[in-house]
Amino acid sequence: MLEVLAYLFEQFYHAEGEPDASLLATRLASAGFDQDDIAQAVGWLAELNRIDTTRYAALGDMAGRHFHPDELARFDEEALDYWLYLQSAHVLGGPEREMALDLVMHAAPGEISQERLQLIVLMVVWRKRDELSNLLIEEILFGREGLTQH
Repeated sequence: MLEVLAYLFEQFYHAEGEPDASLLATRLASAGFDQDDIAQAVGWLAELNRIDTTRYAALGDMAGRHFHPDELARFDEEALDYWLYLQSAHVLGGPEREMALDLVMHAAPGEISQERLQLIVLMVVWRKRDELSNLLIEEILFGREGLTQH
């Protein structure tokens, strides 16, 4: 699914929005993507559009925080390493960090993999459209071996 999101980033990120879900699915199918990946990407966009960011805006740029044991238990080892990398690089501000942790805690039961965490981080930063967010999005989507730009 990350390849579909990479395509969406290239095609629609700098536009004023994405086409409606059915038109988007048609365009993605025309671009050669698998129906399962298309359905996941359209679902991801729908979930992205449901996130209420206003309740996090009041948090401001809080300093670092410690994990609650329940939060820590949600990450597999690679995801935790990735999260710690994001924190040490100061990539996520306080509101984004708390939003991402809330999405982690509300995800399906079980450990969160690094790929799932990257999808959550993408959700959090996709709408920001600032330089740091753009760099993070590009790193997640294009910084992996074997991924080609369309």
